[in-house]
Amino acid sequence: MSTQQTKIAILTFLAAATAPLGCLPASTSPMDAGMDGGGLVTYTHDVQPIFQARCSPCHAGEGLGGHNIAINYADAKMPVQSFDAMGCWGAMDPNTGELSMPKTVGECALISIMRGWMPMGMQCFNDPRPATCVQLNEQDVIAAWVAMGMPQ
Repeated sequence: MSTQQTKIAILTFLAAATAPLGCLPASTSPMDAGMDGGGLVTYTHDVQPIFQARCSPCHAGEGLGGHNIAINYADAKMPVQSFDAMGCWGAMDPNTGELSMPKTVGECALISIMRGWMPMGMQCFNDPRPATCVQLNEQDVIAAWVAMGMPQ
């Protein structure tokens, strides 16, 4: 296994281990080799093509869930707007009843993919995953991107 594959496997394990808790690994320093071997895993080069292939048309112009992550990088960095995004909101303040700040759309996309919720209604929690779902190798790319701080 190459150093790049080992790093991605570790990041994926950390993301998988913390996702059930609604957590994601903290941002890390950029890995010395991205998916293309040249540096960072980026939205434009590595992640957007996955979102375009797997998240269209709902998040590529229709704006379901309040974002179009498949076509707009800025949407990946904005806070989640949808209250039904399970695992993407923080704890409720017992004094005010308000939820703490939500995760970003990019972080929530990873949580939703890992839990098999997205694409919605596609039974993506099955093993093997249906062809319409984000595949495990694609999930690894998205997990590495989130762990790196979601660079453009």
